[in-house]
Amino acid sequence: MGKVGVPELVGNFTWGGPDWRTLFLTATHSLYAVETRIGPRIEPYMKAGGARPNAGMSAGDADARPVSGAAPAASVSATGVKTAAPGYRLDPARCALIIQDMQNDVVMEGGAFAASGSPAHCREQKAIANGARLAQAARALGIPVIHVWFIVEPGAPGVTMNAPLFEGLADAKALVRGTWGAAPVPGLEAQSGDHVVEKQRMSAWEGTRLETVLKALGRDVVIVTGAWTNMSIEHTARTGADKGYFMVVPEDACSTMNAEWHTASVNYALQNVAVVTDVDTVIAATRG
Repeated sequence: MGKVGVPELVGNFTWGGPDWRTLFLTATHSLYAVETRIGPRIEPYMKAGGARPNAGMSAGDADARPVSGAAPAASVSATGVKTAAPGYRLDPARCALIIQDMQNDVVMEGGAFAASGSPAHCREQKAIANGARLAQAARALGIPVIHVWFIVEPGAPGVTMNAPLFEGLADAKALVRGTWGAAPVPGLEAQSGDHVVEKQRMSAWEGTRLETVLKALGRDVVIVTGAWTNMSIEHTARTGADKGYFMVVPEDACSTMNAEWHTASVNYALQNVAVVTDVDTVIAATRG
């Protein structure tokens, strides 16, 4: 494919675009998109998104896909968020729903991070109501609901201070076990039959029992909701795709600090590793 040169340090590479032949380079201050004549090896999540639908797949493979008929970035909302068009299907017998970091300190007024703007954006997105509606529909279809909570022990032992986010958690005394801040937001509490996974990293996978739960339940389609879009949601979706899971992100059940950060994460990161959609479409897709 030749050489590509950019005038700043590049920290991350990822393939994307409608046919997975666009190489995205995340640099110090910019995002570069390079069109190529070739693309990467087709991974399961790429097939799920609908790109290059016949590449390396037999008809039987296509019929067995748990996510079928999804075209990535098929429509654009009034706020500029790109989502897959309605009409795709999700096999509810293979789905699990994650509700991540929807805790008082993260998205509620009076929480440790309220000054970041996160409560306002959560309200703007109606993320709590949308997440609750999706969880109710999931339970009715027998789709497991998994709550992922960031829990810090008093004094923050075990939280390594290797990143500003983790330092901020400790300094703010946020998400401490047993406190109001660590509790789930009203409306998204764990219900009977739900699963709870605790973490101390941004990704729901790192150092947790999430994959053990998914494997025990036989689920390989992971619907990710919660906060924050450009942090925990993005980390979890990226890692899940790397592990071979089919990732689905209903963006109206996610929020961060502001609409600009949310849209950037959805359009330039999550599109490459997940089917980005909305709650109503996910509910319709699981009902067939």
